Amino acid sequence: MARLWGTLFVMAALLFTGCADSYQWSAKHPAYKQAPYGELTITGLQKAFVITRTKWFANRLDFGDSTQIKATEFCAKAMEHEFRGGYSKLNVLPDSLLANFPEESQKLDDRIFMKGKLPEQGVTVKAPNGTIPPQILLIHEVIIGTDLKRENFFDYALIHNELEDKRDVKNISAIVSYTLWDNVKQRPLFSAVDEIQHPVIKLTLNDLEQLMRLTVQQIRKNMYTGAGK
Repeated sequence: MARLWGTLFVMAALLFTGCADSYQWSAKHPAYKQAPYGELTITGLQKAFVITRTKWFANRLDFGDSTQIKATEFCAKAMEHEFRGGYSKLNVLPDSLLANFPEESQKLDDRIFMKGKLPEQGVTVKAPNGTIPPQILLIHEVIIGTDLKRENFFDYALIHNELEDKRDVKNISAIVSYTLWDNVKQRPLFSAVDEIQHPVIKLTLNDLEQLMRLTVQQIRKNMYTGAGK
């Protein structure tokens, strides 16, 4: 009987894990056929970043009492630098262009929803120089922490669970939500939530930089993969 209960427990655990892994973490519009290539317009890099476990990071990085501010600024610059390395022309729009737009919810799966500010229907976003980008990558949120799991932030059945601050840290994590926006027809072409894990032994700024590098690489990979589906 003990062996039977043990087997059932393992099967239940595997079933639960399988369900968690089977979430649909992206959604695309039928018109999305080609990912940005060569040139990219992006916004959200100024205010999208949030550091969790601020004290843990403060104890390991030389940012003094301003860890939240300085660490997020560092990550934003690192992410922008990586984007610039991946596109021959990168246009960074100020976050203020979206400040007055409503926050909307997008459904990615039965229990997975992401929120972010999207331009209103019929409103075309113009760059400060007056040009109209055909597509804009909207970075909604970048959550940085330790051993984070995206379902704890985007599964509406789990988001109220209290997250445990583990003493033993295996990875620093980034969870990023974003939308590739059709600025001509005012519609989301591709939306996704990505989870990136970077193994860490002794945290340094190089680790944060590498985490941002991996995050940008994952965003680009998913945009290309999504266009091909």
